[in-house]
Amino acid sequence: MGDRTKRIFISDIHMGDERSLTGSHPYCWFDKNIPFLADFLDKQLHSPDVKEVVILGDLFDQWIIPSNAAPLTSFADICSNPANKPIIDNLKALAASPEVKLAYVPGNHDMAMDPTGISTTKQFMENTFPGIRFFCKNTFPWGVFNVAPLVAEHGNRYCLFNAPDTWTRPGDFLPLGYFISRMVAFKAATTGHSQDPHAILVHFLKDLILQPNFVLDMFQAISQDAGLSPEDTISLSGVPGYTDMTVDEIGKLFSRLTSEWEKVPGNINVPSAIMGDLEKVSHAASSTYFDPSSHINVVIFGHTHVPTMVKHYEYNANDPEKTTCRAIYANSGTWIDSAGEGGSYVETEDVQDEKRLYVRVMRYPGETVIEDYAGFIET
Repeated sequence: MGDRTKRIFISDIHMGDERSLTGSHPYCWFDKNIPFLADFLDKQLHSPDVKEVVILGDLFDQWIIPSNAAPLTSFADICSNPANKPIIDNLKALAASPEVKLAYVPGNHDMAMDPTGISTTKQFMENTFPGIRFFCKNTFPWGVFNVAPLVAEHGNRYCLFNAPDTWTRPGDFLPLGYFISRMVAFKAATTGHSQDPHAILVHFLKDLILQPNFVLDMFQAISQDAGLSPEDTISLSGVPGYTDMTVDEIGKLFSRLTSEWEKVPGNINVPSAIMGDLEKVSHAASSTYFDPSSHINVVIFGHTHVPTMVKHYEYNANDPEKTTCRAIYANSGTWIDSAGEGGSYVETEDVQDEKRLYVRVMRYPGETVIEDYAGFIET
């Protein structure tokens, strides 16, 4: 691979199946930006200095499905959607490339629904994209890409409504966010008013967070906003561990979400997990990885759809001019249509002669740094 020095991190593409782009009210998030991402992937394939492309989750979308429609339980229908062919073809080419590696870490919209689904997903990805590297735990739908001094993951496990749930229904992983997404997709499919479930969640969360049972109150408010009654059914045919359930039954199922949150792996408390759903996951990155004794000083997440960077500095009291950047958190943003033409990504560049690892949050097309989101750490 010669002097290839760059890794490219993308996330939150949200490819849907064919039905999500048809009908009077399409509800797929990713359509107009397909040509932009296809072109971007082709450029990485033919770049002389890129050594790896890492997808940090939500490549596929099994969540944005109307609540009255049959759910998606595999990626096959998404991969066979003719609209997605330019993306699928270029991912296959990257996976097969002898010079550019392709890695994939699942997110929440493309997470396995139960433990069996992890191995099924791994097999599907390796068969569909021969040569791809799949990063996920064997028993829990959470993966981490790690090349010291850098770690990268999707970031949903730090968020109250989107972290894999292993206690509400032991044996499967679907969190409350899945059902919120299904209801919001129902609203989009029936009214034509496409909305981001995250934006809806934030809106009602801010209004109801001080209520004693704000999780249930919020879920009920979101269902009413989508035009659903408590007795309306959410279709769950084929979803592991579930049969069709009413909106009311699902809301009550997750009513103890905050009291059970302590069972989530990690050290993120409920207030921090709520902040995660409000797009503030940089704190989780810092508290999880930037321990003084840790060898990790670059963390890259997706999930929030907001490209950003937070730099942590080490102040030198004896010589302030020698103050250095100790650690960097970066978010890769998204490629969904509502983000505008194109998308965002994180680029890292390992310059060994300078003993530096550069980190940049970039916009495509244009390949320009977003705001001042560029920095480096000493290696």
